[in-house]
Amino acid sequence: MTFPNITDAIKALVIALLLAIIGFFLFPLLAPADPREAFVIALAAGAFLGALIIRFQLNGLGTSPGSNNDTTSLFVGNLAFKATPDEIRELFSPFGGIHSIRIMKDRATRRPRGFAFVEMDRKLSDKAIQELNGKEFHGRTLRVNESSNRQQIPS
Repeated sequence: MTFPNITDAIKALVIALLLAIIGFFLFPLLAPADPREAFVIALAAGAFLGALIIRFQLNGLGTSPGSNNDTTSLFVGNLAFKATPDEIRELFSPFGGIHSIRIMKDRATRRPRGFAFVEMDRKLSDKAIQELNGKEFHGRTLRVNESSNRQQIPS
């Protein structure tokens, strides 16, 4: 299971821990005699239930995480390698609510690849594209446009 952001992962962990603690105290008859084993079993059950709860919470009514119609993802190309998420957030913040920033990195070297994706409110993204496309940032001319959805590759 993948989480769209760190706050959802933290929510799942908190739910798992709470369910583990509750399970430890409510189901002592089903647990082994050793309290440490009981806690490990309860933690595993809580993690499973917590993951299920978060998955249902994220998926809502049949929608998947990241498919919100109120937001769009913008491709930011020709990005300086030294650009940080905070600097990109500062650059895009005058145009509306920013939901996430993903600076793409090379898998092998973990160095930035020179482009990023900014997820922001759909209604204000056109103005951001018009204002920032062609703008100089850290000595490089940005290329900003609406990103196309990546096609799912069948496994």
